[in-house]
Order: sequence, then structure tokens, then C-alpha cells
Amino acid sequence: MKLKVILFILMFVSNIFASDFDIKNLTQDEIETLKEIKRQGQAHGLSYSLMAIAIKESSLGKYLVNVDTKDYGLYQAHLKTVIDRENVQDNSWNRNKFAMKLISDFKFATKNAIDELIYWQKIHKNDWSKVWSSYNGGWKYNSKAARDYSQDIASIIRELKKIDV
Repeated sequence: MKLKVILFILMFVSNIFASDFDIKNLTQDEIETLKEIKRQGQAHGLSYSLMAIAIKESSLGKYLVNVDTKDYGLYQAHLKTVIDRENVQDNSWNRNKFAMKLISDFKFATKNAIDELIYWQKIHKNDWSKVWSSYNGGWKYNSKAARDYSQDIASIIRELKKIDV
């Protein structure tokens, strides 16, 4: 019974950003952030995926730190993945350095999200449902949580395409 309650709470918390974000009432700062994300992602064809992930993961920068999962920045990059990608030793100095860089350096955070999406895009041969699932769940892209995440991203993208960003 406790496990069911915990799972229910986790599912609720994991979906809070997508359901809490009001895309029809964006502030000027949020619109500017979306425009910059769109510009950064255009060369890779990832603009809408990046914008949706930033909304889902951090509410466009309102929640930049998840200490429990060790995810940081606008796109909530997993710190271990970033450390591995940067090919540096996994120690407290580098964990702190790259956590802060993900939080404070928009271009670095965006490049990391792009690299992550491109990696999964190659693995899943452009099956975007699986790409978005893997962005959240890694190799557990078929889990319910990862599939739900993918559906949330698709839904946010549909909403984003309705507005002028």
C-alpha cells in the first residue's frame, strides 16, 4: 500500500510542470526565453523539442535544481550524463562545477540538451516518441513514466505551435 501511495505521489509530482504551466499567459521574459531556445535549436531541427522540455523540466527556468535526482538547469540535465559527456573525472569538484554551469550558462545547458536529443534521435532512428521517452528515462524509455513524459512533451509542442514564438 505504501508503495502505491509513493508511486502515485511521484507520478503527480512528475507531471506538475506540464499541467501547471499556462502557455496562453506567458510573461515577456518567458516569451524571450522561448525565442532564444528556438533560435539555438533551429540548426538541429530541435526547437520545439527543446522548448517543450524546458517547459516540462523547469517551467522555463523557475526550477533549475533537483537535488534528489541530480538534474540541473533549464532542461534538467542529469549530472552524471553531463560529467560522462564532458569526459572528466566524476568528483565533487566537477559535479559542483558542471551543476553550476548547467544552472548559469544558457548555451552550455542548451548544447547539452541538444547533444542528448541527438544521441537518442540516432538510437531511435527519429522515432520522436521514443526520443522524448529516453530523454527522461534513458534506456528505460518503455516505462510508463517515460512514455507519459513523451506524451506530455508532444502535448506541449502542440500547444506551442498554436502561439507565435
